[in-house]
Amino acid sequence: MHNQTRRLKVSGWYYKLELSKKRALWGWIFLTPWLIGFLVFFLKPLIESIIYSFNSVKVLSEGGISLEFVGLKNYIEAFTVDTIFNRLIITMVTTTLPQVFIVIIFSLLAAILLNGKYFGRSVARTIFFIPIIMGTNIAESTLVGNDVISLEISGATGGRMAFGSKFIIDILSETGLPTELVSYVTGAVSGIFSILAISGVPILIFLAGLQSISPSLYEVAKIEGSTGYETFWKVTFPMISPMILVCAIYSIIDAFFRHSIMVDGSRYAIIRQMQNIAFSQAKYGLSAAMTTIYLIVSVSIIAIVSYLISRVVFYYD
Repeated sequence: MHNQTRRLKVSGWYYKLELSKKRALWGWIFLTPWLIGFLVFFLKPLIESIIYSFNSVKVLSEGGISLEFVGLKNYIEAFTVDTIFNRLIITMVTTTLPQVFIVIIFSLLAAILLNGKYFGRSVARTIFFIPIIMGTNIAESTLVGNDVISLEISGATGGRMAFGSKFIIDILSETGLPTELVSYVTGAVSGIFSILAISGVPILIFLAGLQSISPSLYEVAKIEGSTGYETFWKVTFPMISPMILVCAIYSIIDAFFRHSIMVDGSRYAIIRQMQNIAFSQAKYGLSAAMTTIYLIVSVSIIAIVSYLISRVVFYYD
């Protein structure tokens, strides 16, 4: 009886599927909760927002709203009249993309370091995973302090020497490097604590990818006489490339969301600008157009980055 029951289970439809179809099935199973949430909570407001963006929306005193079709007027006003929105969109793109690039590099190097076997590895992992435990926003507000670190110098001068962005800019400027490169380097240095605070999840993703690489690949590379440098570029990097794609998409979405909420420590950002136009100025159609533009810009950049990275991704079966 036991053998018959086991034989029936093994002969079920699931066990007859190919491995690729099983993976696809489990992918849809894990994706189902998100699809349900999207269809129930997000799809209707998204469609309504797009409809409002082509209309002049007015709230009626007796309840409800009235729509007057105005075509592309709201989009033209968002691009040509509201200069603050344009500046915020451009700043969001030009600021977050370099930050994402730095986050990916830092997270990969940190994951390789944490994946090694050495004394105190658990303590090192705990330190890097504090942002995940505490929450990214809390960790960032704790780690990120003033950009300029001051050092009191006692003596006859009684002066103060400041080490920060200005100090680094002055040094790099003397080298004759291009201004754009100097600004990029100083921005990366001054934002190192922010990078550390938002790298917790990418580090975890990279660490999981590194631990899934088969040790036999490293054994073959060692037998063939590969150096550590060659092993990284011929084994580790290709095998970890799918995780680079995942981390890039995650980091872009996270960076756009964080930048849309807070800019330079203030709450005056894209979302606040759209809220102000909608609820303070009663320009609901213009606010809806800005929302649609923000969505299109975000999705377009994610699609472009995903396409470029996916062309060099290596999938091992």
